[in-house]
Amino acid sequence: MSEQRNIRRSVTAAILVLVALVGAGGLLINFYIEGERQRDLLQWETRLGLVADSKADALARALAADQRDLAELANNASLQLYLWQLMRARQQTAPDAVEAESAQQAYLRNLLLAAAERSGYMPEPAARVPANLPRSLSYGLALLDAGLRPVVVTPGLRGLADSYGEVMRGALAKPGSTLVDLRLDAEDRPVVVIAVAVGAVSGSLAGGGPPNGVLIGVRSAEQELYPMLGRGPSFIEDSETLLVARQDDTIVFLSPTRDGGAPLRRSLPLERTDIAEVAAVLAPGGFVSLDNYRGVPVLQVSRRIRGLQSVGEPWVLVQGINARDALSTADERRRFLLATLSLLLLSIAALAVAAWRHGSSVRARHQAEELRSKAAKLQKQTDLLHTVTDNIDVLTVLMNREQEVVFTNQATANAVKTSIAGMIGSRISAIFGANMAAEIAALSEEARRQRVPLQRVMQLQLGSTLGSYQASFIPVERIGERRQLVLLVLSDVTDLRLAEQHHADMLRRLVGALSDAVDLHDPWSAHHANRMTEVAQAVARELGLPVDEQETLGLAATLANIGKIMLPGDLLTKTEPLTSADRELLQKHVDYSIELLKGLDFEGPVLDMIAQKQERLDGSGYPRGLTEEQMSLPGRILSVANAFVALVSARAYRQGMSMDDALAELLRGAGTQFDRRVIAALFHVVENRGDWSRWS
Repeated sequence: MSEQRNIRRSVTAAILVLVALVGAGGLLINFYIEGERQRDLLQWETRLGLVADSKADALARALAADQRDLAELANNASLQLYLWQLMRARQQTAPDAVEAESAQQAYLRNLLLAAAERSGYMPEPAARVPANLPRSLSYGLALLDAGLRPVVVTPGLRGLADSYGEVMRGALAKPGSTLVDLRLDAEDRPVVVIAVAVGAVSGSLAGGGPPNGVLIGVRSAEQELYPMLGRGPSFIEDSETLLVARQDDTIVFLSPTRDGGAPLRRSLPLERTDIAEVAAVLAPGGFVSLDNYRGVPVLQVSRRIRGLQSVGEPWVLVQGINARDALSTADERRRFLLATLSLLLLSIAALAVAAWRHGSSVRARHQAEELRSKAAKLQKQTDLLHTVTDNIDVLTVLMNREQEVVFTNQATANAVKTSIAGMIGSRISAIFGANMAAEIAALSEEARRQRVPLQRVMQLQLGSTLGSYQASFIPVERIGERRQLVLLVLSDVTDLRLAEQHHADMLRRLVGALSDAVDLHDPWSAHHANRMTEVAQAVARELGLPVDEQETLGLAATLANIGKIMLPGDLLTKTEPLTSADRELLQKHVDYSIELLKGLDFEGPVLDMIAQKQERLDGSGYPRGLTEEQMSLPGRILSVANAFVALVSARAYRQGMSMDDALAELLRGAGTQFDRRVIAALFHVVENRGDWSRWS
C-alpha cells in the first residue's frame, strides 16, 4: 500500500509539473504573440499619424491663409475710413429715407470685388450667368456694419445675418481675433465662414473705440474644404478621413461620412466613449482601436487643427482605417506563429513524458532493490529494538493519534498480563482503563501541539497493582510512514514517592520540634510562629498565590524565628525597655535563622522569604536594608504578617494591641514600609476572622 501511494504521488507530481510547464509555455507563447500584435499596432499608429499630420497641416495652412487675407483687408485704412463715414451718414439719415450709392460705398464695393477676385471668392467667368437673375452662391465676401446690416456684398451671397449671425457677433465681441466656423448657408450647403471685426479709423481697436463693422468671407466647404481631406498619402486598405468637433454633450460630424451622412447633420452622444470618433474628440492626438460610427472596427488617430479659433470647440481631424484589412496580413502571420510554437511546445511535452516514463521505469527498479535492502535493515533494527526494550523495567508504549498501540515492550506486556502481539493495535483504554486513557490522550495531544516532551507523575492501575509512575510524553514526528506519534515512557516511582512522603513527614516533625524549642526559649513569643503562619497563608490565599507558594510561605513563617534560640534568654524576657545594644543583638536572630537552616533541602525559596521577614519597602528594615524592588511578594507578605502578630501579641515589656489599633499602625506605614496590596488583603482577612481577637 505504501509503495502504491508513493507511485501515485510520483505520477501526480509529474503530471502537475508537466501541466505547469505546458501552462508556462502557453503563457510565453501568448506573451510573444501579443508583443507581435502590439508592434503591428505601433506601426499602424505611425503610418496613420503621418497621414493625419500631413492633412491637418495642409488644412491649417489653407485656413490660416484665408484668415490672414481677411485680416489684412479689415485693417485697410481706406476701408476703415469709408466704413466709418458711411456709418456716420446712416446715423444722420432718416431711417425710412432711400439711400443712393455714395462714392464711399462705390469705392468699398470695388475694393471688396477686387479682393474677392484676388482671393478666390468670386465664381469663374464661365460659371457666371449673363442675365440679371437672382442667384445664390456658397462663397463670397461681405462687409457689414456693427448692427450686422450689409454695406457691401459680392454678388450671389445672401441670408448673411440669419446664417452667419453668430459668427459675426463672436468676431465683434473679440476685436482683433479672426474666427473660423463651419456652417450651413440659406440653402443647407456647408460653407466655411471667416469673420473679423473692422476697427475704427485709427486702425487700433484698443485706442479707436468699438468696431465699426465686421468683414466675413464665405467659402464652399464641398468645393474647397472637403477635397483637402482626400488629398495626401493614401492606403490600399479601406480608410476614411473626417472632421469632427464637440458641441455641448454631443460630437458633430463636420464633414460628410462614407455612408451618405450629410455634414453638420450627424451627431453622437458624448457618453459613447466606445466609439472611435467620440474618443478622438475627448482625447485628440491619441490612437485607438474601436468601432467607428458605422460599427466597423477601425484603427484611428486624431489630430487637432492648430491655429484655428472657432466659435465653438476646436476641430479634430480623424484618420481611420478598417482594422480587419489593416491587420489581416499580421493576423495570418500571428496565427502561423501560434500554430508553429504550439506544435513545438506539444512536441517538447511529448518528449518530456517519454523521458519521464523511461526514467520512472529505471527508478522503479532501483527503488525496488532499495526497498528490499531497507526492509532487511528495518527488520534487524526492529529485532535490536525489541532486544533492548524487552530487557529493561521501564514501560514503553508508542501511540498514534487514534490512541492505538503501535509498539510496546515486554515489560509493559508483563505489567498488564498480556503479550506484545495482543497489545499491538489495541486502544489505550483497553490497557489503562477509560478514566486514565482520557488523561493520557489529553497529555499526548498537548505534547504533539507543543512539540516538546511533557513530564507528569500519575497514579496508574496496572493489573491489580496501583502505583505511582513518572510518565514522559515524547512527541515523535515520523517513523517510516507513520506520523504524529507519541512515545509514552512509564517509570515506577512508587518507592521513591513513599520515601519522599517519609522525608516530608520527618521535615514537618523537625519543623514542629524547632518551633516548640523557640516557644520554650522565649515564652513571651509562644505561638508567634503558628500565628504568623496562619496570617501569612490567609493573606496569600486572599491575593491568589498558587498553592505551592502558599505552602512554602507557611514553612518560612514557621521557621522564621528559629534563630532566637541563639539569643540569651534574659534578653527575650527582659521587662524593661530594650537598649540600642539589646536591639542590635536581637536583630541578629534573622541571620542566625538562615545560618541554622541553610544545610536543609527545602522545596522553594524558604530562606529568601525568612531573610525578608524584617525588611521594609523604604530600606529601613534589617538585616540587609532591602528596598521595594529587591523584595518578593511572599517576602512582603511575611513582613506584614510578622509585624501584625508582633503588634497584637503581648511581650515582656508591653501589652499587645487590639486588632483595630494594630491595623491602624500598619496602615500608617502602607506604601512606605509595607505593601499596600498586602495591607488591604490583611484588612479583608481580619474582618472575617473574629477568633484572632483573643491573641491580644
